[in-house]
Amino acid sequence: MSMEFAEDTVLNVFAKAAVVNVETGEFKFMIVKPGYRDDMHIDSPDIYTYIRRQVEDKTVYPEHADEYLRYSDRDYVKKRIEMGVGRSVISYRRKVGDAFKWMTFSIVCPEDFSDEKPYALFTWRESDNDTTTMFDAVSVLSSFYHKILRINLTDDTYEIVKLDPHEEKSLSDLGLKKPEHISAWLKQFAEKGFVHPDDVNAYLDFTDVERLKRVFKEDRATRSIRYRRKAADDYRWAQMYLMPSVEYSDENQVLTLYVRDVHDDHIATLRDKEKMTQLLERDALTVLYNRHKYQEDLELVDKSSYTRMTVAYIDVNGLHEVNNKLGHDAGDDMLCAVADALKKYFPDERCYRIGGDEFVMISVRLSEGTVTRTFEEVRKDLRRDDYEVAIGIASDRPEKKENIVGIAELRMREDKAEYYRRHGDRRKRSQMNEQLEKILTEKKDEEFFLKIISKNFAGVYFVDLSDTETKNVRHIFVPKYFIDLLVKFDYDYKKALMAYARQYVMAEYLHFFEESIDFDRLIKVLEEKGSSSFEYRKADGSLIHLHIIKQEDESGEWDGKSSLWIFEEGALDTAPSISESKYLR
Repeated sequence: MSMEFAEDTVLNVFAKAAVVNVETGEFKFMIVKPGYRDDMHIDSPDIYTYIRRQVEDKTVYPEHADEYLRYSDRDYVKKRIEMGVGRSVISYRRKVGDAFKWMTFSIVCPEDFSDEKPYALFTWRESDNDTTTMFDAVSVLSSFYHKILRINLTDDTYEIVKLDPHEEKSLSDLGLKKPEHISAWLKQFAEKGFVHPDDVNAYLDFTDVERLKRVFKEDRATRSIRYRRKAADDYRWAQMYLMPSVEYSDENQVLTLYVRDVHDDHIATLRDKEKMTQLLERDALTVLYNRHKYQEDLELVDKSSYTRMTVAYIDVNGLHEVNNKLGHDAGDDMLCAVADALKKYFPDERCYRIGGDEFVMISVRLSEGTVTRTFEEVRKDLRRDDYEVAIGIASDRPEKKENIVGIAELRMREDKAEYYRRHGDRRKRSQMNEQLEKILTEKKDEEFFLKIISKNFAGVYFVDLSDTETKNVRHIFVPKYFIDLLVKFDYDYKKALMAYARQYVMAEYLHFFEESIDFDRLIKVLEEKGSSSFEYRKADGSLIHLHIIKQEDESGEWDGKSSLWIFEEGALDTAPSISESKYLR
């Protein structure tokens, strides 16, 4: 076979081939096939202008113009050669006649390329059918992925299928050469700031070649990682996929690496998740944390390393009255004003709306004294709008969280009772008792109940008669001395009640208290009579009436355990004798 035949055959493969002085851009075509003459550009002063004019007259398909146009930049071409890229190859479509065809453009540098011999071969050839099919597929993939590499874990090498021009330019601007080994490239990519600092460790662990060798031998499933990748002057979320190639084997571990931008979708997902979290954890009206989040956070307290926990229990005074007189919008404004005050004065603490008019603030930083002083400012702020709140504050070690919350709530009840003693509507005894019975029947809220009762009441409690430890007690109206007894006896209502009787009640009345805490007997009395009561004198001579009522639900049914205990001062005008006192059976 003659040399001439070989040269003709090689040249016939190309649609165009030119020898180019990379430094000056001077060029000379060795071959230009009909249909590719671009006569209007042949006289271009240099190869870079020639390439640029092809793009300007829309010879190159618009979607591929940017990638092809990079080779009209002398500095870009020179830097690629200086980085050791011996052969640059891209595929693009260009217009031939009335149709666009796939072309392969190549720049090939001889081994003796140097400043003295700055010559390279620029070639253009039509892609064959198989290559065209592949390019079409890659083109589709490229619209989704900005980096596609074929990597070989076995020999730690790679081939570029597609590379984002911005990434390539960034590497070039930093003066970085593409390393020979994929492990070095991935490491360089992270360490040179292309990966967000918070994601670097996870990225390096995921792309560690030795680890990948092991995990893909165990399981050939596709693996992926989400991380933030530098784009221009900012970071965007990207997803990297590693998928075994069809030619993968344990002896030749070939993978395809894909990277695509998922920033917008990921941010949308995060926002949806945030909205869902808002629905699950936030109160819709005040946007404070809700009761669900409050209970969840309390469960986590035991696992914390904090040494102190301060709780403030807040209740809004007069909400029911505002709702009734001014409407629920006015009531909502009242609740939002309290919530806004909590946000203002405790911006770094956890604040919750745990009920209709009840709020809780939890701090692991602030002392009880600091919280108490701050709440005085909260009160002043709210009073400017004629709003009042009852507040109870307690502090202790986090492991005593139930006691802390309980004490704070009791102190809030005491504060609320004092407010209604000063400002409550003082009605006649007959009116008061009628309204009390009505409330118990209609199950109205505790706020209105507290508004009706006045200084005549010494204590009000909802007691679960089925609770053997009697700790399931709702403390509605509690005097300070009884708060101290409850705390002393770890909220055991029976023990606190008997301690109260021994300390404050005349001895001859103690047997009434002993009978009242026999819950089995009391349940039978309530089933038969509906209520039970007795009167007694305290050591200071004052008279108290204890009234125990069974609590029925809205349908009039009693669950056999719910009871209301009301301690009322001065029940009779004259004190009865012991023989006149009754325990209703």
